[in-house]
Amino acid sequence: MNAMQNTVRIGGLVVLAVTLCLGGCNKPARNAAAHKPGISLRGEATPLGRLPPVAIPLRYRIVLKIDPKQARFSGHTEIDVKFPTARRALFLHGLNLAMSGVTVKLKSGQTFAAHYDQVDDSGVARLIFVDKVPAGEATLIFDYDAPFGQSLAGLYKVVDRGDSYAFTQFEDTDARRAFPSFDEPGFKTPFDITVIAPRGLKVIGNTPIASAAPAAKGMTDTVFETTRPLPTYLIALAVGPLDVVDGGWVPANRFRAKPLHIRGVTARGNGRRIAYALALTPRIVTALENYFAIGFPFRKLDVLAVPDFAAGAMENAGAVTFRESLLLLDADAPLEQKRASLAVQAHELAHQWFGDLVTPDWWDDIWLNESFASWAEAKISATVLPEQDFDTDTLRNTVDAMTLDELPSARRIHQPIRNIDDLATAFDGITYDKGAAVLKMFESYVGEEEWRRGIHAYLVKFARRTATTRDFIATIAQTTAHPELVAAFDDFVDRPGIPYLRVATACMPPALDFTQGMYAPLGFEAPRRSWRVPVCVAGGAARACEIFAGARLSLPLATACTAPPLPGGGTGYYRFALDEAGWRRQIAGAAALDAAGQITLTANLFAGLRAGTASAADVLVLIEAIAPTARWDVLKTLAKQLLMLRHSLAADDLPAYRAFIARNFLGRWKAAGSDGKRRDKPADILARQYLAKLLVTEARDRSVIAQLSATLHCRVVPPGGCPVQPELRAETLRATLIADPGATDGLIATFLATNQEAYRRDIVYAFAGSGDAKVIGKLLALSLSKIRTGELFYLREYMGEEPAARQVLWTFVGAHFTDFEKRLTPQGMGPMATILQDACDGSARAAAAAFFRARLGRAWGAARLTAQSEERIDRCIALRKAKGAEISAALAAAR
Repeated sequence: MNAMQNTVRIGGLVVLAVTLCLGGCNKPARNAAAHKPGISLRGEATPLGRLPPVAIPLRYRIVLKIDPKQARFSGHTEIDVKFPTARRALFLHGLNLAMSGVTVKLKSGQTFAAHYDQVDDSGVARLIFVDKVPAGEATLIFDYDAPFGQSLAGLYKVVDRGDSYAFTQFEDTDARRAFPSFDEPGFKTPFDITVIAPRGLKVIGNTPIASAAPAAKGMTDTVFETTRPLPTYLIALAVGPLDVVDGGWVPANRFRAKPLHIRGVTARGNGRRIAYALALTPRIVTALENYFAIGFPFRKLDVLAVPDFAAGAMENAGAVTFRESLLLLDADAPLEQKRASLAVQAHELAHQWFGDLVTPDWWDDIWLNESFASWAEAKISATVLPEQDFDTDTLRNTVDAMTLDELPSARRIHQPIRNIDDLATAFDGITYDKGAAVLKMFESYVGEEEWRRGIHAYLVKFARRTATTRDFIATIAQTTAHPELVAAFDDFVDRPGIPYLRVATACMPPALDFTQGMYAPLGFEAPRRSWRVPVCVAGGAARACEIFAGARLSLPLATACTAPPLPGGGTGYYRFALDEAGWRRQIAGAAALDAAGQITLTANLFAGLRAGTASAADVLVLIEAIAPTARWDVLKTLAKQLLMLRHSLAADDLPAYRAFIARNFLGRWKAAGSDGKRRDKPADILARQYLAKLLVTEARDRSVIAQLSATLHCRVVPPGGCPVQPELRAETLRATLIADPGATDGLIATFLATNQEAYRRDIVYAFAGSGDAKVIGKLLALSLSKIRTGELFYLREYMGEEPAARQVLWTFVGAHFTDFEKRLTPQGMGPMATILQDACDGSARAAAAAFFRARLGRAWGAARLTAQSEERIDRCIALRKAKGAEISAALAAAR
């Protein structure tokens, strides 16, 4: 289509001669004098990390013409910038943008042309000015068009049930796919955004709509109110035949002078399904405002359920996007799905303060955003729905993070980000879960109320600005009058690994004596490293908390040494080891511990087994002790720890392993029943779910598999026959495929027919556990087109855990690597390097290394992820070699 001339009002300003292209402008030929990527004028190297500070963005004015039915969109972007010195060229960001014109306008009104050239595949671009731009302010003006993203990045297109939509996902560096920009978190500016879209489509942005007026050729100009200062990665747009559901108003309060309007946004026809999640949103906002003592930082709040989405959710200011499974819940939604809806909303809405109101200065501080939101999600969720047991969420995530942090390749929390490859692995369990654990540990050390005062002071001090890790901890330390926090905090965020505290009990006088080292599993040598560790001991310690900075520490006990408390009480980011007598004392009292105590003891005992400081017999005795009464979250922790143990077992030991689990949990399963009522307590509902997981996936118990698979088959009878309990759906589907491979085609038909992401995810989970390569292959055949791009994550997550599925997936990805590349960005391809990480043999290690080291440039972050996979395999091999015979003997003796 030809370019057109138009006059558009943007944020009160009139922009003339806006050139917009719909359907594709001709991309101008590259300047014949353009330099090779990596080299700029006068020898300046292409910046693959931070841009050189030669131009500072002050404001954006963006007009985007978006018709989701087309293949391309077009745009006009004006960026007001300040040049500290005169320049003939500068670097900025733009990825796959076909420029039809670039102009520079000076404050004097003088204009002249510039040449634009993308010089790196990561989206670094160079502007060369035909005349020198003097120091001072100027405006960069761009006209361009670009393809809608095909990989759920940038401004991308989704077709759902025949309807076309456009959504954005800009974190971390994908705003450059939608408009030329200085695409870094440290640049916060106001944005004036106008969207020209086909009449009848709804348009959502970060701010309320200022005006919407008819435009030529059946289009509508939607002008949004100017944003508060934001970085590029927090800008959001959605265009399409959307359902918009009114979520009401959160009344004004002592922190916020005006009511806050909340809406839910879904693909057409799904509006009714957002009711449950949307009812939680105002309660979460209120809880966060009360905690921070600061009103919601933006003018409105939309929560959007996106039909295909790469992440779990994204904290765009005032327009938060989510996977559909987190917002669209049917009446029979599993309780864990409801818990996830609350927790992830709490996470993303916490970001509105921590990340959006105060933004990291550079990506090395992104951990502050994610760690804090992860820490806050459990606290806020427990405030909103305390009956759903959010009290151990952070602790369980800490246990997960440690399995990554114990590897030699583990990165530190505050990791330098020098290029796009570093950034590709910055959003992992270290950033989210270890960071949250460290925050919780220091909160426990200073006290909850003092910590809250420090958080408030930090947010007030840096509101609408950027901040660094040092800014954060310095403010906390000053506000709480704990200057010793700074050095201790640095120890945990600036070095990888886990402190390992050897604990001995002294009886005369009663005390806990600590020595410190670094944890390492069998097969790895721990470097000599120490931390300033906040150690807290509950239950009668004369000193509740102390910074353990030396080689030894002794904490007096007021209780007898025969019943010492667990170090940390579930709030410390460290592991501990006891002598054999100490483990036996703890195991003897394990049944009386609360859920946090049982999780802490379980995680440390399994870690001790992997490090050679605990015995397999003690691990099994602990399981026997807590199995009859363990709360659901303890069962969930046990399932994960047992899965790791199963990976290390020789094939000959699997029958004894499965029999052991069945003996310990089958009686409880029968007593609980699989026909629970919705009025049951949340803990009972969730306990049935994880008992089913232990018995189907770990024990492969034939009676439970037959029971659950029969339940699914009888759904074909008239209503009321034997409906599947929602919490058991995933294991019921898995049991059905284990019991009857003939159910494969029916489940695939269900997968293709349903539009419910949570149900589709459970079907992928079911196929992963079938153990039949032909069955698994039938599902994988859908992955090149029928499985949504955002659902490919489930293949890696679930199939990597099971040996048969892992091998089928590995072979399939190897044969179709280029097909997956077409569906995923290079960043999305990186995690493919983790497919074999749970294998336990040298051939798998060699295969992973050879395959991905030859494709590092095509899969960002694959170098680190490949190293982690190799180390995980080495860890498993070492455990099998060192402890295999002992584990085998313990399983035999447990009969």
